[in-house]
Parts: sequence; C-alpha cells; structure tokens
Amino acid sequence: MKAQNLSSSYPLTFITLRPYVEPGTFAIKQGIVLLWAFWLSTIVVLNVLDGLKGAGILPQGFKLSSTNFTSMLKLTAVYSTPRWLVWILYAGAVVWEALAAFLLWRALSSGLNLGAVNLAFLVSLALWGMFIWMDEIFLTFVVEGQGGYSTSAAHRSIFTAFLVSLIALYVLPD
Repeated sequence: MKAQNLSSSYPLTFITLRPYVEPGTFAIKQGIVLLWAFWLSTIVVLNVLDGLKGAGILPQGFKLSSTNFTSMLKLTAVYSTPRWLVWILYAGAVVWEALAAFLLWRALSSGLNLGAVNLAFLVSLALWGMFIWMDEIFLTFVVEGQGGYSTSAAHRSIFTAFLVSLIALYVLPD
C-alpha cells in the first residue's frame, strides 16, 4: 500500500530542487513544518549551550544560550528538588525536544507524509503537554505571579500554536 501524503500534488521537499511553480497551499504547509523544525532545532541548541553553562563547561557570561536550566532550578526549588533530579528533568526535556525536531525534519523531507507528520506533531504536542503538566506540579504560576515571565503561559501558547498548525495542515487544500 502506498504511503499517504498530505498533498496529492507533486511534493516539494527542502532537499530536491525543482523548476519554479506557483506557490500554493502545499508550500504553505511545508513552511509551517519548516518553521517548527527550525525553531525547535534552535531551542535544542540553546538549551544544550545552557546546560553546558550550568555544568560549568561554558562561562556564566556566555550569552548564546537559553536561561531554561536556571529557571528550572528556581521553579523546582518549591519542593527543594535536588540538583541531580533537575539535571535529569532538564536532560530529558532536551532529548525530547531533539527527538521532536528530528521528526519534524523527517516529516518535511518525506514530502509531508501523513504518518511522519502525525508522529512529529504527536511527539511535539506531548512535549508541550508535559511542560504544562510540570508547570502545575511545580506551581510555576505561583512563583511567576510576582512579576516574572510566565513559563506556564508560554507553554500553553506553544502547545496551542502546534495544535493550530497541525489542524492547518489538514484543513488547507492542496
């Protein structure tokens, strides 16, 4: 049985060069997946660099990194979470993000094969859903309610954006 694609048209992939065609909704679909693949890949790199800062391998003054490890230390302090457990949670999140990014790139290179797209978005939505759940466990809304940046609101927004993107991939005509 032939693999089902989200497009019945001749798929454009980021690897293959083809003659110019009028951009259509399939190009928009590719753009959506490309955006998320680039964005999540960037997040992975920044989080790895932040982990290296947290481990003392990179200097604290190193600018090109996220602040997610430091944020996790602060947010998990509500339960006096040991640093080793924060490291496990952080590493698990980075590996999960890397898997989601890889699957998004794979979905894109497959010509938006339905199974590849569904798997990529399932893993991505599960990642952001887990972050939302962890926000509840670690009471981030209480810690952040003192004028700080709201990671719980950011996680909910990203989850929603991924879900809307997946719906758009199904709803937009080919």
